[in-house]
Amino acid sequence: MSSARLSEMSIDIASCAPRETIVVKTGSSVYELVVLEDGLGRVLVRGGKHFTTFCPVLFLGSPRPRGPIERHIIEIGLRMQFCSEHTVIVTSAVESIARHPATAPTACVACTPSEQEPTS
Repeated sequence: MSSARLSEMSIDIASCAPRETIVVKTGSSVYELVVLEDGLGRVLVRGGKHFTTFCPVLFLGSPRPRGPIERHIIEIGLRMQFCSEHTVIVTSAVESIARHPATAPTACVACTPSEQEPTS
């Protein structure tokens, strides 16, 4: 999606600063995403039944109904897709999005792969 098509109802995580936090409320959960530095869609995520602690995942984007996935975009009305350990997790539709500036560097050490809880 080009930045010209983005609105206040969407966020391209590539435009976020490292360690910036995005809080997303869906129809059934609240998710916290901490953007990592690589610009490839890697985030730490906590929320929903799959992510009870901060876990490193690949944020794929938001699929359009009967259309393409909007890569690295979070948009109100669409679902989010994450890839975690070869499993794709799809959320319910996004209802609200809030951006929070990057915090101290220690904010990103909430979960390292060795500390990650197994998902069921």
